[in-house]
Amino acid sequence: MTVLVTDDMYTSRIQIGIVLKSMGYTYDEASNGEIAIEKLEKNHYDFILMDLEMPVKNGMDTTMHIRKKMQDPKKRNTPVIAITAHDPADYAVNLDQYGFNALISKPVTPQKLQEALKSIEL
Repeated sequence: MTVLVTDDMYTSRIQIGIVLKSMGYTYDEASNGEIAIEKLEKNHYDFILMDLEMPVKNGMDTTMHIRKKMQDPKKRNTPVIAITAHDPADYAVNLDQYGFNALISKPVTPQKLQEALKSIEL
């Protein structure tokens, strides 16, 4: 499986990449939502890990764009797991509104990721 990791913090992308590699996934990186959209238009990803707070285009706006404006239905329906360094309870009520499939808190661990993937049946 190939994953798109979208986070403005380089160290977070590296840490998440280490977790993904340990679980047998390959991954690609984007440092903001606009880059994530460009990459998704050109490539296939099995799921996306999306930081909620980023400059240029945040995770909520990016996910709404994916859900409403992507031409390819497969890409439009790519599972998106929100990631945040803040209290997940602050965002949980709005997940559906933005089109997220799950939410996990940083740091991303294999256990948290497995639980999120299981909850969305991946």
